[in-house]
Amino acid sequence: MWQQQTKIILIISFLLGVGGWVTHFGWTRVQDDQRLVQNSAETQGRVVSSAARPLSKGGQSLTVVVEYAPAGHAAITKEFDVDSGDYKAAQATGNVTVTYVPEDPEISRVTKFAIMPYQILIGFGGVMLMAGLFCLVHAVKTRTKK
Repeated sequence: MWQQQTKIILIISFLLGVGGWVTHFGWTRVQDDQRLVQNSAETQGRVVSSAARPLSKGGQSLTVVVEYAPAGHAAITKEFDVDSGDYKAAQATGNVTVTYVPEDPEISRVTKFAIMPYQILIGFGGVMLMAGLFCLVHAVKTRTKK
């Protein structure tokens, strides 16, 4: 009996915790992208370093570390995931164009990625939250019947 309750609590905690985190992660990425689309500025950044790491199922993860100075702010050094075209251009020239939100220059990007994966994460997180809530309600109802 005790083990059964522990399993239920762990499952519900996992669904609610991970579902909440996944939803929040996807939501913040979508919000940042919308802010960049609605109100952004550009500046040239100097490439400090770059790296290409192999992925377990093939392909590569490409990153560049860029130092850029938004108008009216101190210089910022940040690592960006980039596509292969921007990676090659960054290595060849040592510079990239950084798009940032003027009010919050930490929200920035070098490459515009598709937003769809983050929207899928929001949906997946929402499903996990709903499943967790369903399990929670079901566990409470079953416990009160005993």
